[in-house]
Amino acid sequence: MKQKEIQDIIDTREYIRSRWDAALNHSIPGDPFALPYPFVPPCIDGDFHVLFYWDTFYTNRGMIADGRFEYAKYNVDNLIFALDKLGFVPNAYSENLIKWVSQPPYLHFMVKDIYRVNHDDAWLRKAYFALKKEYAFWMKGRIAPNGLNRHFHNRLTTQDLCEYYDYVAKERLGLPVDIQAERKAKLGECYCADAEAGLDFTPRFLDRGIYINPVDLNANLYGMEHDLADLAKKFEPEEEKNFLEAAESRKRKMDELMLRPDGLYYDYDFDQGRIFREDYCFTGQFMPFITGLSKNKGAAKKLLSRLSYPFGITSTQEDKDEKIEYQAAYPFSWPYDNYLAYWGLKEASMPEEAKEVGLGWLRNLSSTFKSTGKLWETYDPFVGGRAKKKEYPANEMMGWTAGGFSFLCEDFGFDKKPE
Repeated sequence: MKQKEIQDIIDTREYIRSRWDAALNHSIPGDPFALPYPFVPPCIDGDFHVLFYWDTFYTNRGMIADGRFEYAKYNVDNLIFALDKLGFVPNAYSENLIKWVSQPPYLHFMVKDIYRVNHDDAWLRKAYFALKKEYAFWMKGRIAPNGLNRHFHNRLTTQDLCEYYDYVAKERLGLPVDIQAERKAKLGECYCADAEAGLDFTPRFLDRGIYINPVDLNANLYGMEHDLADLAKKFEPEEEKNFLEAAESRKRKMDELMLRPDGLYYDYDFDQGRIFREDYCFTGQFMPFITGLSKNKGAAKKLLSRLSYPFGITSTQEDKDEKIEYQAAYPFSWPYDNYLAYWGLKEASMPEEAKEVGLGWLRNLSSTFKSTGKLWETYDPFVGGRAKKKEYPANEMMGWTAGGFSFLCEDFGFDKKPE
């Protein structure tokens, strides 16, 4: 890398490190939705000013790298509080979002990150029983007839679902609202599934989200089952075998239904009994590499070839037949797209490919920060810079943009001023 590029990356990290304290938020005393600890939301100002679920994983990794471990632990303790109170971790802990859906179950990753630093067995024991509660939520409320998991919603009423469809249609995707209520409610359910996947909204499920066994969700739960088995060995030895058997059962089902000859796992439509969107690639397919479900380097190379561009990874591969510009799709590049690719390639023992992805993303964010003075949620992976358009106005970010950036900087050693 050029010295100037290295300096831009270091300067951007220094800005991020200087802003974590300003990002720390506090609940309003007396608010029925108050959290017990301070928290770090995605944005310092403007929208997204509450604690979101899966965003927090990326935020936390950056804060730990930047010496804000206490803030990361606050976030995890708040998520455990929400889980104990509600029986699941909500998409976001706020009055208008708390009832709808969860998000990808990343709490087990976050618990490991905290314990790796504090080695607090008493805290870990509490976290283990919280994770068991979350696992039960996914295995009871989000299970498909074939025994694999899906995304859904929290028993919303028909009126809720119709109103949600109207919001998506008017405010996000430009769809017709003059349709039959039954159809509107069903589509509302499917858009809830998109939201629970953290992909509101995506062409990946094509309005069939409630009928899909997603690759990333099931690979993630496979990892969660192994993590629970490891924790059970410490706190409930009699439960270890059950979690390991659940993981092996999941792997057998995924291998049977979702694994294709190219070595990649694909989303499965359990209602139609077939792979959904054959040979259609997306960043969620890096999750099997992350959780140890796959080590197939040829499959990882194919995935990378479909999604990689000079300045980032796209959420999905290009589909020239798509009529709607979804934000969780080509041509947009999100922090999680780049981080999942980097993480998956490292776990697949492909360090050079991981390095290329990671450095490309750091270059794009740092050069864009230098030209705009801000961090953004989506980026242009083709020529660099901020993404030109998406479903809702772009906000200046900290959150997962800052978190992913700082973590990668730490991994690459971008910290001290170059000599």
